[in-house]
Amino acid sequence: MDYIGSKEKLNNWIFKTLESCIPKDEWKNLTFLDACAGIGTTSKFAIESGFKKVISNDIMKFSHPLVTGYVSVSKDNKESIKKHIENINKLNGREGFFYKNYSESVGRLYFTNENAKKIDDAREYIRKCVKDKREKNFLLYCSLEAMTRVLNTTGVQAAFLKKFKQRAKTNFKLRLERYYSYPRSVEVYSQDIIDLLSLDKKEDILYIDPPYNERQYGPNYHLYETFVRNDNPVIRGKTGLREWEKESKSKFCSKKTCLSFLKKIIELSHAKIVLISYSSDGLLESEKIENLLLTFNNEIEKICIKKQTRYNSDSSREYSKKKLKEYLYILRKEKNDFINFFPET
Repeated sequence: MDYIGSKEKLNNWIFKTLESCIPKDEWKNLTFLDACAGIGTTSKFAIESGFKKVISNDIMKFSHPLVTGYVSVSKDNKESIKKHIENINKLNGREGFFYKNYSESVGRLYFTNENAKKIDDAREYIRKCVKDKREKNFLLYCSLEAMTRVLNTTGVQAAFLKKFKQRAKTNFKLRLERYYSYPRSVEVYSQDIIDLLSLDKKEDILYIDPPYNERQYGPNYHLYETFVRNDNPVIRGKTGLREWEKESKSKFCSKKTCLSFLKKIIELSHAKIVLISYSSDGLLESEKIENLLLTFNNEIEKICIKKQTRYNSDSSREYSKKKLKEYLYILRKEKNDFINFFPET
């Protein structure tokens, strides 16, 4: 699934760095909180890494089934899930919200007419015919992945392409997506992180991967959000955006508020270890983040810097080929000199 800032290619690096601070054989006794989970790639990696508990949170609602669905398949429901997928793929389609608002029939070329109808029918089937909560979450997860494969955009959903690309012409079809049978505890939330931390979750490790710039995630992934919420929202503008400002506007996306918001999160967290991913392309300069962390522990160090290719929807533009730096900071809120410094890679 295309997603701005996804850490899918960086998780090995991130968790290897964490292992230098806390030996991996100790993770089975610790709770890991992924505060800005997005599409859940880091939460999933943490789940597979054997933590005692993984808490995944994102203010966007569609993040929830992507993580819960990943751990919802077991021996007792796998055949039922496969049958539901088979049934959904046989549906003829219906003229619902997506067809009436996000198809070629209304001039918004997010989906072909046929795919928009199938998406509407899939959502209605899941609502009406799937009673088991775990099965519902997994089917929502599969549906979002299926939407990604036929979506007629450059990767973000604030606008659609003027003509259908070849991938968008293929049929909307669910697959049995990758899942993980996990015996330990997984909790998933869709809340403002300040509200979640106020619930006194007692996390041991806090991972923060915030938005880096002024590009809000609400308008860029509004179709996934509408599919999961299934709320037929009031929409506006040429591209049919939902009223996302009241639902998912992030203080990380403003230069005026991002540093103070980060400070408040760290202050509220119970975590002994705080990891922060950030980009050299971000609103905050590295020096400002380091100075903030030094107020919590005067031994804090910048842990690692990794060169990255800029994510951009238009790869033909010259600046899109420019290399960026991905920073990973570690704060140990308890006084301890066990944090190592890693050179630039």
